[in-house]
Amino acid sequence: MLGEDVKRLREQKGMLQAEFAQWLNVGLGRRYDGPKISRWEGNREKIPEAVLRFLLREQAGPDAQHGPAYVVACTNNKGGVGKTTTSVNLGSVLAAQGNRVLVIDADPQAHATANLGLDTPDYEQEVKKSLPHVLRDQVTLREVIVPVRPSGLEVVPSCLGLSFVENDLISDSSGPLAMREKIVEVKDNYDFIIIDCPPNLGQMTTNALLACHGVVIPTQTEYLASLGMEKLLASIAKIKRRFVSEFQILGILPTMHDVRLHQHQVVLEHLHTTFGNNLRIFPPIPRATVHGEAALAGRAAFEAEPDAPGASNLRVLVDTLVTERKKRLEVINAA
Repeated sequence: MLGEDVKRLREQKGMLQAEFAQWLNVGLGRRYDGPKISRWEGNREKIPEAVLRFLLREQAGPDAQHGPAYVVACTNNKGGVGKTTTSVNLGSVLAAQGNRVLVIDADPQAHATANLGLDTPDYEQEVKKSLPHVLRDQVTLREVIVPVRPSGLEVVPSCLGLSFVENDLISDSSGPLAMREKIVEVKDNYDFIIIDCPPNLGQMTTNALLACHGVVIPTQTEYLASLGMEKLLASIAKIKRRFVSEFQILGILPTMHDVRLHQHQVVLEHLHTTFGNNLRIFPPIPRATVHGEAALAGRAAFEAEPDAPGASNLRVLVDTLVTERKKRLEVINAA
């Protein structure tokens, strides 16, 4: 989108530059003014990424065609390997491309909920409804979805109460399919649904696997973090066989990689030599302080800084998801 495109959109709305700036400020929580809009329209100043994303969504309009969703599960039975960071950044980059994206926080620790700037105490105290209430049939999935500005993401929040719901699902014969049944309600409204899984292979992860089309496995390039990958893959395969599911593992995403550390290089090579013949090993996401800083600010790192370290590598995974969705749509349309 160029300056003339911004001007055209402003004129379509019948707004003066100062009015357009105020409209942006309301939508994005910024403090732009008329002269700033003038510089953008004259291509004398670069338009911020957040503004471009906001205007592209506005240009598409509420009636833009979306769906059906390609559902992705980010999983690993180890904690602290970058599942949540991967989930929210994937969602952010996909949304920046004009896709409608829903992130489902399926972890009782609610890290994705917090990472996206939602007030987690409200959900812990059940002042607001979240995923546990959906799985207990107290509200619909649509009723708990929260839009996240300015990224354009939407999120289904979580809270610690989700761990108690897992116990309920164990005693229910249809428990493993609960999330898939809930997603049916909204799948035609989104292009991508990303499920952030807890660090185990319990009921929530099983639910996510049976609800998804593709699985991404983030893992740190550290020795202890990479241990157990074979068992994890075997467990995922067992779930797939047991429930006759058609999801596929899209690949392993190395995270928090430091090229200066010999151990990280050894582990990365091990991933390629041990699993690379059967699974795709995506380019590694480097360790960077921007992820922690962005999470503290309630934002995805690549939404706050689109060119942050690792952005180009993450886009390889994003492109894979876009391609897989296109393949799926072709199959659906050919049926």
